Amino acid sequence: MKKTNFAFFLIMAGLITVASGCVTRTINIESTPSNASVYLDDKYIGESPVSVPFTHYGTRKITVEKKDEDGRLVLKRAINFEKIKPPLYEVFPFDFISEILYPGKLEDKHDFHYQLDELDLPSIAERKKQILLNAEDLRRKALELD
Repeated sequence: MKKTNFAFFLIMAGLITVASGCVTRTINIESTPSNASVYLDDKYIGESPVSVPFTHYGTRKITVEKKDEDGRLVLKRAINFEKIKPPLYEVFPFDFISEILYPGKLEDKHDFHYQLDELDLPSIAERKKQILLNAEDLRRKALELD
């Protein structure tokens, strides 16, 4: 009798393993303009549009920036904290069914699009004026210390 229970257990374990489902989770990030550098949780993942698999749900930091060949920002950097919520079939106890028992494949896609705006750079004359003001302020503080 015990051998029959053990054989039944082995058969059931084999069936569950062979027939187990699969959930594919991806984050898709696009930007306007495209070919911007994308960072997920401060790790570089590629240029937009980019798709990356993930395992855990929660809040993720997504940074999108466009730089020129000298490494200077061309457009405003977009930094967003996105809350990635699980679908119902990924919430306990339903996740057991979708991950183990369901024989098909499920896809959980999260799409984000970011518009990168123009930088508001001051003119060269305004930058020079600000540098001179900062220098004068620093000189004044240095004289006060004496």
